[in-house]
Parts: sequence; structure tokens; C-alpha cells
Amino acid sequence: MVKKNNLILSILLIFISVFLLLGINKTIKDHHDRQYTVIYNKIKEAAKVCYQKNECEGEITLKDLYDKGYLEEVIDPINKEPLDTALCLTKEDKNITFCKEKGE
Repeated sequence: MVKKNNLILSILLIFISVFLLLGINKTIKDHHDRQYTVIYNKIKEAAKVCYQKNECEGEITLKDLYDKGYLEEVIDPINKEPLDTALCLTKEDKNITFCKEKGE
């Protein structure tokens, strides 16, 4: 009887651990997604101002925003390295979007 209770308790603890780990993993992923959303919105806002002042047209890069003083160096929130300065943005109608990669 004791072995059966220990087995049931062990299985229960394993299931609880799995659910906790899945929950923690989802929470961390959601947090990272929100961090990237904040960074990308900051970049889009800087590009929007540049387009509104007619200092930018067509496709622009993150480097263009740095050079024109609309944005300071943006650091990736996860790996703590600067974002690629070749990151491309464009104005489509009234929306600022990131350029599509070739093949997408």
C-alpha cells in the first residue's frame, strides 16, 4: 500500500512539475514578446516622425534613423547586443512597417 501511495504521489508531482514548467516557459516567452513589441514600436515611432518631417522617404534603415538623430542605438532586450542597423522600414499608406524579407 505504501509503494502504491508513493507511486501516485510521484506521478502527481511529475504532472504538477510539468505544468509549472510549461507555465513558466509561456510566461517568459510572453515577456520577451512584449519586450520586442516595445522596441519595435519605438523604432516605428521614430520612423514615423522622420517621414512626417519629410526627411525620410521610401525604404529607410535603422542606420538612417541613427544618422538623422531620430533614435539612439537600440539594444536587443534578450541578447543585449545592438540591433542590426540594416533593419529596413517603409511607409505604406499611413502605416510604418518593417520591410519584407525576400522570399516571404
